[in-house]
Amino acid sequence: MSLPNKAPQRTCVACGAIRDQAQLVRIVQSANANLSIGNSSRERGRGAYICPSRQCWERALKGTRLEHALRAKLTNENRAALLQYSSTLKESDSNG
Repeated sequence: MSLPNKAPQRTCVACGAIRDQAQLVRIVQSANANLSIGNSSRERGRGAYICPSRQCWERALKGTRLEHALRAKLTNENRAALLQYSSTLKESDSNG
């Protein structure tokens, strides 16, 4: 008898909440320093996960949490793109 498959778990870099991978937004820093937000989990590059709440995004961008997770320095353009994306998110979340 086989056990049902569990969904992969990931940790939000801002609040530390452990959730199913599908519930978090993935940010990928590719080798050529391009940043992509919310794309496939199969995309190649260093990735970090953040809860889909504005509070977590602001917390991740406030200090160096996201840069540490991505192991790269965010450019001003990348930071602006992340802030623009965060403005489309809802204000609060249960863990954020």
